[in-house]
Amino acid sequence: MTIITNYREEVKRFESLFGNRPSASVEKFSEALTEKPQTTDMVNAAANSLRSPLLALKIYLDLLKDFPQEEKKTDVLNRMKFTTNEMVKKINALSTLVDVQTEINSTKEKVNFANLLEEVKIELSAQFDLSEITFTTNFIEPSIRANASELSLLLFQMLHNSITYRQDKQPLHITLKTKKVGGYLLLGIKDNAKGMIIKNDDEAEKLFRPFYRLNNSSKGIGIGLSIVRSIVDKYHGEVKVRSRINEGSMFNIYLKG
Repeated sequence: MTIITNYREEVKRFESLFGNRPSASVEKFSEALTEKPQTTDMVNAAANSLRSPLLALKIYLDLLKDFPQEEKKTDVLNRMKFTTNEMVKKINALSTLVDVQTEINSTKEKVNFANLLEEVKIELSAQFDLSEITFTTNFIEPSIRANASELSLLLFQMLHNSITYRQDKQPLHITLKTKKVGGYLLLGIKDNAKGMIIKNDDEAEKLFRPFYRLNNSSKGIGIGLSIVRSIVDKYHGEVKVRSRINEGSMFNIYLKG
């Protein structure tokens, strides 16, 4: 048995083994889901995406065997718990995406946006404190014929992103509007969150790839916008985004009811 004396260096060394791997595997996963929807491709891509956290768990198990100090073992166990939770989040997110993409005959009804927003806010309140968030609405077109569950999921993902990427120590303002634009209903969502640097249309398109992240420090799973895009595609619509760092983002979602 090898006794590890420098705990921090050893953990850092082990984590570096898989720390640089996700970018390639996530890119492959994203392309497989967006360009090759076949089941076998999705399974292979999912395996690639989950390989890094699985490797992390194996490394942590090896570390546990080599640490004589109980307090060090506790630290490793906490890291294992975090990694496991991240895997669960990824799997659940992937499952939701697959459900959205494979559900064909979804029941449609008249969905009121004001009521929908209140329902989604209740759902969000289980994860976030909404007391410092201001919601401003202008629902010129008050409703749309759609599947209520799908529209609720779409709005939840959009607002979840705004809250997740809010600016530190600054009240969050989210504005929602709807109106008719040609043969489409436009759902506009604007916030004053951290914002993003989007240089061109290609970069904007990448935002909707599963598990894509603008940078390694990004929070969240990186699949919310993929779910949004999949729902929008079912309504023969499109999504346009504009964003600036420290100013926020605006998403215009076009839907055919």
